[in-house]
Amino acid sequence: MFERKNWTRREQAHFLINLGECMKSGYPLKSALQIQADRNRSRIRNEILQMIECLKGGKPFYETLLISRFPEDISCVIYFSEASGKLSDALIENGHSLMKREIYRQTLTRLIRYPLFLIWFLFMIIYVVGRFLLPNFVQMYRSMALELPAITRWMLFFAEHTVYMLGILVVLFAAVLLVAFFIRRFSLLSKIAFIARVPWIQSFIQLHYTYQFSFHVSSLLRSGLSMGQVIDIFTKKGASAFLELESTRINRLLAQGISLEKTLENIAYYLPELQTVIVQGSVQGSLGDGLHNYSNELMKRMEQKIKGLLAMCQPALLMFIGGFVLLLFLSILLPVFQMINGF
Repeated sequence: MFERKNWTRREQAHFLINLGECMKSGYPLKSALQIQADRNRSRIRNEILQMIECLKGGKPFYETLLISRFPEDISCVIYFSEASGKLSDALIENGHSLMKREIYRQTLTRLIRYPLFLIWFLFMIIYVVGRFLLPNFVQMYRSMALELPAITRWMLFFAEHTVYMLGILVVLFAAVLLVAFFIRRFSLLSKIAFIARVPWIQSFIQLHYTYQFSFHVSSLLRSGLSMGQVIDIFTKKGASAFLELESTRINRLLAQGISLEKTLENIAYYLPELQTVIVQGSVQGSLGDGLHNYSNELMKRMEQKIKGLLAMCQPALLMFIGGFVLLLFLSILLPVFQMINGF
């Protein structure tokens, strides 16, 4: 009926925010959707018109979001917010959350992709210089019975063994894949707990999953549900594989008479302070708001951590690669200077 193309996460986030603000101004859902359709270009307009057709066909709004490939956890929150009459607030809140998550994901991708490109570029330079340029100097030095400078000999050795070094990296990568394949037999929570104990990425894992738990639980609590209902819903609705399994684990412990904060004690993929937030929120009778504020704080901490890592890693990597390139030029120029001085 209409052309189907995937929305980007940013487009989906902008759509949710604008739709929520439109509904907050007093427009009903279908009218707000039509306004969004009129404002957007053809690709997104066709998608929104498809959503309107689904609503006219009797489908609930959260199902139209799933059909349009919005994240399942967002659709789950929208479902309960629509039932509680807080749809506009939930749309705006989840739109901002989706935007932050997308920025977080793109920043992480850039953090990984940029160093990999620089390292690959460095290896290419070493290979080309060592394979095609330095051997000519070696032949010329041998014909003149001169000794090569130490830096040139070292660079030649490094260039000759570049292929072996790449082979070692491939073997290490294969070993990582082998470990990943081995731990596939474990449950998702066991795998997350295992990764959360790795020193270099522990803080990121804890921030990520503590944020995920806090945000989604707070969204449903603020929709008027009790904590027991939220946990029970996640075990059935499966907002995400993690939340479904984690809710099942918590539900089992709650049935044994263990308090909620105790079910989160000594869990590797959560920050210890999560327990304090839950206890304090329960005492004050505002657990939903407390977790919501805490999730916003976690998102800011993740952003600061990523920015700090980028600010530290990129200059260090550039200095390392720049220094190595300088050594390459020295390994070429020093023999030339020695020949000039010799004459």
